[in-house]
Amino acid sequence: MRIMSILLMVVVPAWAGVPSPSHHEDGAAGAGGNLTGTWKLVVLGFSYGDHELAIVQLDERPATATAAIVASQRMLLGIPTAAEVALKGDRLTLALKGRSGGHEFQGRLVHDGPDAGKFLGIFPIRGEIYPARLERTTERSLGPLQSSPLIARYYAATRERDPKAKVKKLEALIEGNTRSSSHWIYPDLLSEAAAAGLTGKEVGALVGRWIDEAKPHGESWLSEVRIKALRAIIDHPPYAQTSLELARAANEAVGEQVSAEQRLSLARLLARAAGLAGQSDLAREAAARADRLESQVDAEYLKKLLPFQPARYAGRKDPKADRVVLLELFTGAQCPPCVAADVAFDALLKTYQPTELIGLQYHLHIPGPDPLTTKDSEARQEYYGDAFIGTPTTCFNGRAEASGGGPLSASRNKYDEYRPIIDRELEGRKAATIELSATRAGDAIQVVAKASLPTKATARENDKSSKKAEASATRPFLRLALTEESIRYIGGNGMRFHHHVVRAFPGGPKGKELASGEGQVTVTIKLAELRRDLERSLRDVAKQGGLPKALPELALKDLAVVAFVQDDADKRVLHAVSVPVREASP
Repeated sequence: MRIMSILLMVVVPAWAGVPSPSHHEDGAAGAGGNLTGTWKLVVLGFSYGDHELAIVQLDERPATATAAIVASQRMLLGIPTAAEVALKGDRLTLALKGRSGGHEFQGRLVHDGPDAGKFLGIFPIRGEIYPARLERTTERSLGPLQSSPLIARYYAATRERDPKAKVKKLEALIEGNTRSSSHWIYPDLLSEAAAAGLTGKEVGALVGRWIDEAKPHGESWLSEVRIKALRAIIDHPPYAQTSLELARAANEAVGEQVSAEQRLSLARLLARAAGLAGQSDLAREAAARADRLESQVDAEYLKKLLPFQPARYAGRKDPKADRVVLLELFTGAQCPPCVAADVAFDALLKTYQPTELIGLQYHLHIPGPDPLTTKDSEARQEYYGDAFIGTPTTCFNGRAEASGGGPLSASRNKYDEYRPIIDRELEGRKAATIELSATRAGDAIQVVAKASLPTKATARENDKSSKKAEASATRPFLRLALTEESIRYIGGNGMRFHHHVVRAFPGGPKGKELASGEGQVTVTIKLAELRRDLERSLRDVAKQGGLPKALPELALKDLAVVAFVQDDADKRVLHAVSVPVREASP
């Protein structure tokens, strides 16, 4: 069942807006009359109901048209400060603009039938589009936002354990609902079709009905419906022909305004549908087109990855300072608030040299399954205990600071929050020395790491707080992390590439205790065994459900090894070193 929130909102008082001049072509009076008057904007099927979002006053004149806001639902639209209307023949665009952005209704005039005199189209809310209508009204205020009275019946239907009973109840809801307002029921219904034993003909009829309901709202909504229906049935052989027809229609309807990423998604769907329907030539052609688009989308993504230009670090002020900062980011590919932290993390890698900042990225199954998660990453989360507050959490040299995230637009703020912490740490002296090498011969990587802590005399010279440190018990450990520089995987938060991802802790996440103040770790990483371990972990997670079908490639290339000494008494990282994995000399 799809998770949707039920809106419980208060009535917002109506308020008057200032008319804004708007574009006017060919008269709108394809309406068969002047559009001057009061109009109500209604969005259909949003959060289980039809909601009145705004009332506007339109004034059509020979050369122009104006719009003024009479009332609006501020909790959904913010505070619109202006309205603009553009008319071209039977098409109308109504833009509601405010300080935090805008929303735009696009619709076309209906000339006959039950919706004659109304504009039917689409309206975006929170990044998704919904069917909507603009209709005349005499009202000057809006009613409260209320969920559909069908919700209780809908929940009762989705809780049915018997697929056949569930399908019958969902079909009854559609039958009793108004046209275009039941679009939120169809995905659940189609997803249960195979389990309920619906035939290809029955599913084709359901899809056909949904398509017919979508057509009056224009090509954008029709394309959205095709894709939603396709994703619900595409993996079921009895519906292969319907899937193929949907995929073909969706690809043929692609306009120039559609992004390369959307075209890529459609091409992948067509390749899957064609393969299931036995159309091998079409499947190969669509897959090849998708591969070309994939490269284009990746290039565009990397070009726009950072919405700001990170400045290079100017260098340490203290010439004796030599501390390296280890930044550990706990994140997740399914975590939308992690985007700001992920992007800031990438920007920091461009700001500092590896001798200044070393980044480790641990993926976790929060809030959903993440195929980049490993048992060692989870062990690392447990190591930090209460300091871990969820994803994203950031630890700088073992101290959790500046945790929390946000959307892409907040990435600059996170970057600016991280910089002072890192710059402060860089003015200190390292409290350990590390020698590290990592060489690869065939499928094996030989890692040798030596670490030692300074003598008490040296510690006093390097650290003014050494007396306090001496008074407390220390438990230094040498730990190793194997990282992959870049992994391409698109999870629920839309990040396409993930950097410095920890693949394993060679020798184990506990590491080697430096009980005598020094120690050495020599370990051989066998990539074939590591790959098997990662694949086994993926299978275990997949059994629980929720993992997307397009899993990341286990390339294990562009690898590096990070060695760091950490005092388990207070979690302080005393020093860290990173080296790329090099091919062994012949």
